[in-house]
Amino acid sequence: MNHKHVIRLIEECKNETNIDRKIEILYAINSILPKSQRLKIPSLITNDYIYQALYRIEEMLLVAL
Repeated sequence: MNHKHVIRLIEECKNETNIDRKIEILYAINSILPKSQRLKIPSLITNDYIYQALYRIEEMLLVAL
């Protein structure tokens, strides 16, 4: 897993205004993560969930460094 690539995708997701595109980016980020660290993404995704998920992923990356 390339931390810089994941961080770039996180920033892209945060800056995106289209919720459908944000969801696509979140799924892309999640697929890059090791299986043990992947999020269980619910079927109904809100903007709040996306921001919480991105925060958790950022925390995981910081711990891994």
